Amino acid sequence: RTNYSLTSTLKAKLAATAAAADKCIEDATEQARNIQEKAIKAVALGELQAGRISEFIHLLKQMSHGCTSNGFCVTDDSSNAITDSNVDNIDCTTLTPLLAPQSLDYAAAKFTNTGFADMTTGDAKDAGAGRKCIFLHKTSAGSASASDLFQSTGPHSLAGGLSVAAHDSNIQATITALNSIADGGRISQATQPYYQLYNAVAGLKETPKHSCGLDEAGAIEGLINDNSVATQLAAMIKTAKPDLPDGEDAKQAEAILTAIAAKDNNRGKNIRDKILNTKIENVKKGNRVETVISEISSTADRRTGYLLENKKKNSAGRIAQAADGYKTKERKSGHPQNTRNRRNLQNKRDRSRVQRWLKMGQRRTK
Repeated sequence: RTNYSLTSTLKAKLAATAAAADKCIEDATEQARNIQEKAIKAVALGELQAGRISEFIHLLKQMSHGCTSNGFCVTDDSSNAITDSNVDNIDCTTLTPLLAPQSLDYAAAKFTNTGFADMTTGDAKDAGAGRKCIFLHKTSAGSASASDLFQSTGPHSLAGGLSVAAHDSNIQATITALNSIADGGRISQATQPYYQLYNAVAGLKETPKHSCGLDEAGAIEGLINDNSVATQLAAMIKTAKPDLPDGEDAKQAEAILTAIAAKDNNRGKNIRDKILNTKIENVKKGNRVETVISEISSTADRRTGYLLENKKKNSAGRIAQAADGYKTKERKSGHPQNTRNRRNLQNKRDRSRVQRWLKMGQRRTK
C-alpha cells in the first residue's frame, strides 16, 4: 500500500463516519420527538402529585399551634409541634417533599416493576394522637355535626397517599402502600392519580434511548463499534460499484475497517485515533492549510475542513479506490493517465504536423 492510498482510505473512512453520524443524529432526533410527549406527561403528573402533598402539609402546619402536648397536627422527629406563620416557609426536610428537579431514578430502591419501592404502608399519626388535631375529629359516627370537620368517619383518601378514619378517640391515619400496585411494570386499571403517575414513568422508562456519544471521540468510537460506520461504508461502496454481487459490499467494507484498525483488540479506538490523526484542509488567515484533525480545536473549523475535504474529491470515488485494494496502478507508456496528458500528447502531434507542412512549403518554393 502506498501512503497515498492509505490516506485516501482514511479519508473515505472519515466520510463514512460523517454519514453514520448524520444518520445517528436523525435517529436521535426522531427518538426525541417520540419521548417528548411521554416525558411531558410524566413530569406533569409528578409535579401534580408533589403539589398535592405540599399543599396538604401546608394545611396541617397552618392548623397547628406549636405546643408539645396538644393543639397540633404535625410534629417533627422529636414529637415537637410544628407551626407556620408563612405559607412559603417550607424549611423542614422531614416533612416537606423534595421539589427540586432531579433526574429520574430507576434504581430498585425507588422504582420497580411492582411500584414505588419506598412507598410502604405505615402509621402516619403519633402515639396517643387522640383529639390533638381537630382535622381528624368526628364526635359522632352515626350522624352529621356542624362541630366536626369530617361528617363521616371514612376512611378518607387525602393527597392520594394517606387513608384517614376520623374519630374522637380512635383515629386512624395510614400511609397508602404504593410498592405493590403494578404487575410487570404496568397497572391495567389506572384509576388513581399515583397509578397514572406510575404508568407514565414506566412508559418513559421503556422508551428506547438513542445516544450518539458525549463528545467527538466518543461518537466516532461508538459509531464504529455498533457497526453504523460499516453499514454506511458498505452503502457507499455499493453506490460507487452498483454491479457488485450481493454481500460483496459488506465484505469489502469489513476489509477496509480491518486494514485501518491494524489490530484485533479495540477496533473502535484504533480507527478513531487514526481518523483524528488524518490531515484535512483547514482555513487559517484566509489560506488553506492541511492540518491534523485532532489539532483543530474549533468545532466550526473542523466542520469547514470536512466540507472542503468532501468537495475536493468525491467520497464515493475514494471508497471505490479503497475497495479495489488501495493500489495505484502504473500504466504503460503511450497510454496517458489523465486528460491533461492526453491533451499534451495531442498538442505535440499537432506541432509535428505543422512543422512538416512548413518544410514541404519551403522545398516547393526552392
